[in-house]
Amino acid sequence: MDIPLVGQVIASLEFGFSLALRTNHDYELRIESTFRLDEPESDGFQGAPDASLSENTAVRRLEGRQVVRAHASDDGDLRIEFADHTSLVVPFDPDFEAWTVAAPQGFKAVSVAGGGLTVWD
Repeated sequence: MDIPLVGQVIASLEFGFSLALRTNHDYELRIESTFRLDEPESDGFQGAPDASLSENTAVRRLEGRQVVRAHASDDGDLRIEFADHTSLVVPFDPDFEAWTVAAPQGFKAVSVAGGGLTVWD
């Protein structure tokens, strides 16, 4: 399923025991499980959000990037690709909701614990 983030720019980040990415159209992607950030010419990041994530420069560079593709699989995996060829991958988690995308107009997609995708429109 395509997630309606294409063309949007990451406007802000919020760090803690989850990572929240907010776009210039007030969408929010919240990651609460292990994820991977692949960034050209850097080590990127692989791991779970925690309090020290705000110190990771590759993650901080997500701010200002434009989304060119956002897709969720039926299993609940999420892949977001940015204009500069950076990608963000959040696999489903066996025990927790790995990620959520929420839009101001009521759209919401959630990666279900154990695998699967739930969508409200």
